[in-house]
Amino acid sequence: MSIDEGHIGHGASLEKKNSDVYRENRPLMVTEEEAFARARNSPDEALPLCITFSHNDRENPRCWPKWRKWYITIFVSMLNVITTWCAGSISSGATAIQSEFGVSEEVTTLCLSLYVLGYAVGPVLLAPLSEYFGRQPVYVVSWFLLFIFQLPIALAPNIGTIIVCRFIAGFAGGAPLTNTGGSISDLWERNHSGGPMAIYGLSSTFGPPMALVVSGYMALDLGWRWIFWIMMAISGGWWVLLVLTIPETRHTIILQRKAKRVRALMRKENLKSAETVTDASASGRKGLDELFKITLTRPFRFLFTEPITTFSAIYNGFLYGLVYLFNESFPLVFGPGKGHGFNVGQQGLSFLGMAIGPIIAFCFYPLQERYYLRRVKEHDGKGVPEARMWMARLGAIFIPISLFWFGWTSYRSVHWIVPIIASAFFGAGIYIVILSILNYVVDSYQTYSASALAGVILVRNLVGAGFPLFATQMYERLGYEWASSLLGFLAILLVPIPFIFFYMGRAIRLRSPKQSISEAHLISLILTIVSNSENPQSQHLQHTQNPQELSPAALTSTTQPGFTKTVFCSLGIAILSSSGKQLYVMNADIQAGYRE
Repeated sequence: MSIDEGHIGHGASLEKKNSDVYRENRPLMVTEEEAFARARNSPDEALPLCITFSHNDRENPRCWPKWRKWYITIFVSMLNVITTWCAGSISSGATAIQSEFGVSEEVTTLCLSLYVLGYAVGPVLLAPLSEYFGRQPVYVVSWFLLFIFQLPIALAPNIGTIIVCRFIAGFAGGAPLTNTGGSISDLWERNHSGGPMAIYGLSSTFGPPMALVVSGYMALDLGWRWIFWIMMAISGGWWVLLVLTIPETRHTIILQRKAKRVRALMRKENLKSAETVTDASASGRKGLDELFKITLTRPFRFLFTEPITTFSAIYNGFLYGLVYLFNESFPLVFGPGKGHGFNVGQQGLSFLGMAIGPIIAFCFYPLQERYYLRRVKEHDGKGVPEARMWMARLGAIFIPISLFWFGWTSYRSVHWIVPIIASAFFGAGIYIVILSILNYVVDSYQTYSASALAGVILVRNLVGAGFPLFATQMYERLGYEWASSLLGFLAILLVPIPFIFFYMGRAIRLRSPKQSISEAHLISLILTIVSNSENPQSQHLQHTQNPQELSPAALTSTTQPGFTKTVFCSLGIAILSSSGKQLYVMNADIQAGYRE
């Protein structure tokens, strides 16, 4: 017998040995059809069956038709746009609200800030509900609250009603901030999510300035109350479509429902396995109290212990603060008095530059995606988080340039189109930087990306709520030119962040405790398996400390087929018992291993 045949034969023997051991002690990952087949073969035996998705499973969101995935992606991104319209549109009616209720400008600015503050609080409390009940119920309930709380604002008899209802509406309107990124992750594999994430990023940067474009002439021609009647109509129409056309996409919830259905059908057939059927995420499922505990503590740990999260949050927060600060400063630069003398409707149109900038940047995003995929190919299909920051270096330079440009062309003697063009470059810059940071954080932390992003989004919205409160005073005391210049100087201080992430990000990530734990755990799982092997190739693997040598691609290229299958199968079962969240990802590797 040849050496190759010996290796393959030994691999098959080891595979059978490991399979027998784990079959006795661990749940067996099976598809719905396989579960019924095994249960019917042993009707009086309670088999520990664990339901997972089959290949091309029609219930798996990643296997849905592309048109459906794109429809859901665009729809949930539009939720992001509409909630930002509800946030910023009040600025168009601020002057009329001040006159009607006899309040100061600071009070109407507070109405904007409290909505954005609701953005900060809402995701923290809605995220655990999304994980426990699913994305669709959270979308439906929270969006209904956003819709219904436009009514008391439109009918408000006093400023107190507006202030309270704005905060509640912002809290409910934070659902897309929690859910949209997760929905995209449910639908698209990570290395194919560039386009969908670009749409999501566009919704986050295109929406806020368009709020003023949409609402300016509403306030001028119809009155400020009609802004909220129209927002109520738009959000209500979107809620109906949400209920009728958007299904649940969270994998863990779908598998949970699938397992429940299998148990019910098995009980009808009196199969004893109905008592022991679970789903692939059951071992890692947490109670609602534990989910709240994690959501309320882990993002803060990331903010204070992870440099990538910390500096991403600082940069993101500064940029979103500027977006909402401009809601107050644009009316000064373009409005009556020292400005260009625009009326409320024309002031709203002045935000078109800031809205068009992200669209232009979006058109160039395929260059970024092409670069990222090329780097992934160079690394044998392994993700390269730093490649996400390639275009962000240019975007970071756009931001201070556009702020200085805007500031020193805000004289009344300079044609109004010049500062608007500057704002377009600002819009392009924030789109590029914000999208790059979101992708970089997700790729860097993977399993922990939800907690890292929660920290970034929390800081982003807290700063976004705070910046408008001092915008008017800053512009009036420093002057329009020096106020924008001060912001430009602050932006210069943050320019190095994308460059550091691009050139030194990998070294920073490798120092992260979260990454070290994750890689060490993966290594230990594989080494536990190969330590029992007499295969000569396992001698090197037992002593390696390089995670890349233990990746599925590396194992497939350097080991015999039988050995590769054994490692994949055993690794999948080991991860089944220790990490429900990673189970489905590893299951895909197991299937790939068997096909090879």
